[in-house]
Amino acid sequence: MGQLSNFFSDIPSWVGVILLVVFVLSGRLFRDAWKGQTGRWKLRCWVFGLLALVSFCLMVFGVFDFGWANR
Repeated sequence: MGQLSNFFSDIPSWVGVILLVVFVLSGRLFRDAWKGQTGRWKLRCWVFGLLALVSFCLMVFGVFDFGWANR
């Protein structure tokens, strides 16, 4: 349990950029799946929606390490 709390307490700043890209892309794919409504669109909406939710929550509640900016 301690390793998990250490992971969320010091997330490197570059991970924030990756999370932002994942958030934007999964949101776009969610929207496309919702509008297209082709085969298995509900499953695709769930997957892309959950990816967007997880990346958003990590960006909001995560503590990022900006130690490189103080040098």
